[in-house]
Amino acid sequence: MAGKWVGRRIKRKEDPRLIQGLGHYVDDIHFPGTLYMAFSRSPYGHAKIRSIDTSAARNMPGVVEVLTGADIRGKLGNVPTAGTLPGLKVPDHPCLAVGKVCHVGDPVAVVIAEDRYLGADAVEKIDVNYDPLPVLVDAEKASRKSTPPIHKKFKDNIAYVLKSKSGDWSKIKKQKKSLVVIKQRLINQRLAPVAIEPRGVLAKYSPGEDQLSIWTSTQIPHLAKTQLSLMLGMDEAHVRLVAPEVGGGFGSKLNFYAEEGLACYASRKLGRPVKWIETRRENMQATIHGRDQIDDLTVAGSSPVVHPKFFLRFQLISFGATPSSSLNLGTVGNNNCSSFATARR
Repeated sequence: MAGKWVGRRIKRKEDPRLIQGLGHYVDDIHFPGTLYMAFSRSPYGHAKIRSIDTSAARNMPGVVEVLTGADIRGKLGNVPTAGTLPGLKVPDHPCLAVGKVCHVGDPVAVVIAEDRYLGADAVEKIDVNYDPLPVLVDAEKASRKSTPPIHKKFKDNIAYVLKSKSGDWSKIKKQKKSLVVIKQRLINQRLAPVAIEPRGVLAKYSPGEDQLSIWTSTQIPHLAKTQLSLMLGMDEAHVRLVAPEVGGGFGSKLNFYAEEGLACYASRKLGRPVKWIETRRENMQATIHGRDQIDDLTVAGSSPVVHPKFFLRFQLISFGATPSSSLNLGTVGNNNCSSFATARR
């Protein structure tokens, strides 16, 4: 039965609605009474937060709520790290920064307003007093023992060490006459995925049924549902998560983000639907980046035609401010922008 499908042209099921303009992305979904989130984000790669004054923003017309890290502490869980590896260091990653920021675009406060433009205006009224700290933008420098750790709870910036190799070097190196050893350093630069559709989330809580519905532009709806339930302390059976049309992701939507948790928390708190659609500036600053890897490779074999019998790879990966919430640590994407914890493999 399987053979008859090989080589056949298979029609894509989603095409008819998309080419007719009948698809629905997160921002196409509307509910009466929806509120909109806007974020105050750090302009620094690494800085202490001395104070946050939200009084002017709270008093602006159309502003329903303003939240900081102190307001949600103990009420909303941290952004999770889904991957588990031996010795993996997972720093605290609150949905809104507390005490200090660790990358450009780190959210420090959120305004929830009657429309997105009022929210954006109110964000400008939030006064955050920062004390800049040294910034690490080089993974090799960050990995050195002499470099101070970004997260003080750890003694260094190494997120994890994973060792693997193939072949027996002790046998290969005895073949002195025919031995060929090739060494190469490969640098894979940091990049921003920049999907056509930025991230977005819409949360709607029904208190009578204790039912939370979420529409989010994600590549991991099942994992996101589980992580949301844990963050909110809700029974997963009371959480419904929908991934509608997704306008690109390139791995950047294989992660769970603070904004998704905050939209759900705000909807439960305020009893109204809450939406957030990422701006392109936020997309460059706060959506995970990719790559930023350095590989030192050694391949050995016998001449004249080298059939590799030994392979050694030393890989240094920038994880950004913290390991990601993806299950595939170190290959799917790297977290954020400026202050780097690092990983070796």
